[in-house]
Amino acid sequence: MTEIFSTARQIREFYESFSHTNQLLSKAVTIAEFESKAWYVPNRILADDDTRSLLMREAASFENFKKLKIPREFMAFLQNSEYLFRFFEELSNEETDIEQFDLHDTYAEFGEHIAILKELLTRYCALLDKNTLYDGITLPKLAHINSSYLSSLGEIRIHLEGYLSAFEIRLLREARKFCRIRVLTPITIYNKKVKKWLEEEGITTSFSTLCECDLNEGELLKETKLYDKTPKIFYQPFTSDAFQSAFVFEKIEMMTNLGIAPQNIAVVLPDESFALVLKEFDRFNNLNFAMGFGMRTSLFYQRGQAVLKYAKDDEIEHKKRVERLGIGADALENLSKKTASAPAASRLKAFIKEDDPQEETQIILSELFLFEKFLDGAGELPFLDILQLFLKRLQDKSLDDNSGGKVTVMGALESRGVKYEGVIIVHFNDDIVPKRSNKDLFISSSLRAKCGLPSVEDRENLQRFFYDRLINNARVVAISAVENEDKLPSRFLKTLNFTKLNYDENSYADIIIKKAKTPKIAQKSFRYEHNFFEKPLSNSRLKTYLECSLKYFFRYIKGYEEPKQFKHDARDVGNFVHDILYTVLEEPPLLLEDMKKRAKEIAKATEEKYPKSALWELERDIWLFKLESVFAHEIKRYEEGWRVFEREVWHSKEVDGVPLAGKIDRMDKRGGEWLVLDYKTGRIDIPKREDKAYLASDFQLEFYALLCEDLGEIKTAFYDLNEAKLVEESLFELKKMRLLEHLQELKEKKEFVFEAVLDKKRCLFCPYKMLCGVRI
Repeated sequence: MTEIFSTARQIREFYESFSHTNQLLSKAVTIAEFESKAWYVPNRILADDDTRSLLMREAASFENFKKLKIPREFMAFLQNSEYLFRFFEELSNEETDIEQFDLHDTYAEFGEHIAILKELLTRYCALLDKNTLYDGITLPKLAHINSSYLSSLGEIRIHLEGYLSAFEIRLLREARKFCRIRVLTPITIYNKKVKKWLEEEGITTSFSTLCECDLNEGELLKETKLYDKTPKIFYQPFTSDAFQSAFVFEKIEMMTNLGIAPQNIAVVLPDESFALVLKEFDRFNNLNFAMGFGMRTSLFYQRGQAVLKYAKDDEIEHKKRVERLGIGADALENLSKKTASAPAASRLKAFIKEDDPQEETQIILSELFLFEKFLDGAGELPFLDILQLFLKRLQDKSLDDNSGGKVTVMGALESRGVKYEGVIIVHFNDDIVPKRSNKDLFISSSLRAKCGLPSVEDRENLQRFFYDRLINNARVVAISAVENEDKLPSRFLKTLNFTKLNYDENSYADIIIKKAKTPKIAQKSFRYEHNFFEKPLSNSRLKTYLECSLKYFFRYIKGYEEPKQFKHDARDVGNFVHDILYTVLEEPPLLLEDMKKRAKEIAKATEEKYPKSALWELERDIWLFKLESVFAHEIKRYEEGWRVFEREVWHSKEVDGVPLAGKIDRMDKRGGEWLVLDYKTGRIDIPKREDKAYLASDFQLEFYALLCEDLGEIKTAFYDLNEAKLVEESLFELKKMRLLEHLQELKEKKEFVFEAVLDKKRCLFCPYKMLCGVRI
């Protein structure tokens, strides 16, 4: 009998379970290997990812495609095309024809987008046909059953974890004509789709059981209780991500003290990027990282990215980066010139240096060998496009971890079907668990249900199933998550019977300090003479100084600019909303429909200013929707007599010999009343207690009040654009007094000590943390 498992790790555990016996073992393969041999596509070659990307981009070269808001610029298209591939592959694997969408009038408003997707799919499949290729999209329609391979197996047993696609179910129904098929699967409330499928095969099963079924006879062979013990589950909330690395090592020690062998402990990372953080603190190499480390961290990848950034924008930071990475001037020449295969490969090899780690170099050369074959058939391309394609190819490759630790660190998917006595799960937060899918961008959940596609609930239940298996097969489970104003624990936590821990976070901070491989601060302080008022002082400059004087030193004295964000950030949102309000409020707010129409026109006219990505398009549309409530509020305020007096105007004034300046978002006037407003698109942090107000670093409204005090008595407020309401500061006068004290102190002082202020929340996202050497 051939045993078929979901992952290679399951196969390894299967063989290890027989390590103390003396017998012939069954052959074991992964389900991916079985499926790749159980079918074949005659007279076609499997398209590699690079070829698929180029063909999809070629297929998208028709006028209406731009209405999908997916840019055709090379790099942007490569990033966004993943949404298209996943969507089309899901349709194909679930054997759902895109024509079905026309049958449901619930999708009428999106009919144009569906028509565009149909045309794109037709053009893409035609290009595959033209080049005698196939891929995951066309496979289900082109696949032929490999009867000779299946007959040679005799009997197979599939250890099923999760559920099967419609294409996989059809494959098994065809395969059982040539071999006997058994399925060994858990049945829980989270994989009802498997239970339903088995019922279609004439097999009735019960929940909370492990079932072995004969697909040929439609018979239940064996049914046993799924779990024979209840694990002890502990949950520890933290206010910051920083403590979770300490939590991991503390819980490993706890579990080994309970008699659990290190090799029977697993650390599961829903966010796999956290592996790099754990590696930094693993001073004694107790961990082995099953997922390895992505090639994004390799020197070759960093050099390639540096060249791309330099080609896009030759600012000083990019020039210095290519110099630091040892990239010669010849590598930066003729980047946009079309290049043939051999010269392009030679230029890519030039990014490899003699002292690069050998393992990195071997992976790169191996991938480059395959990539050259692709280039031979792709014709001449600009070298920048070739470089971007090759770096994209490297993204999914990983470097093996050879540290030899006994405690396994793995991603959530790798944990399928494996059992550990001790399980530690970090980052169990609702924004990560359940993991969101990119497949729902084009069609709604209701339409998915009507067309038989997996719903959001199906995907969430599949993830619940994995975690349920992992947790209930364990003896001790430790879970951590961040709980603060911005983050909540996963909704999955509510289904677990856990004991909540409330250990002092400072004790975990001690563990971090002890285990850190490098000092916390590389340069602790700078002593420097500085005139704060050589230029008028703004609130943002004062706020930076009060939060961290070392950050102030880097930004305003040394002049180091913050690195540009590749993806959109809060500043893009703020600028977009400001653009809309500035223009819409040029006219009196009278008719809501007119204001909404004007907002959409402005969004269209300014779209070149903002990132070209599907996520930004979503963020933009969300804000257009939110602003409808703001417009309604504006109409109400207009009816109450308020008129917009100024928008986005710079003001400057000297206060007690101190020059101040700032751009006021808006000033409103009603008769003799003045109201100064500060727009807020994010969370508004207003101190409620006097001690908090005294320690505040943000004095935006107080700055506005000082700048406008010549007008007489004025009021100030934040304009909460999320909720379409005005929010006043209850301790405004106390904060204003404190601001004046700060100004006087800065005026009297000549020499300053600029030093880092360790605030875990701020340091984690600080653009200068690499300069000061802080480790979070």
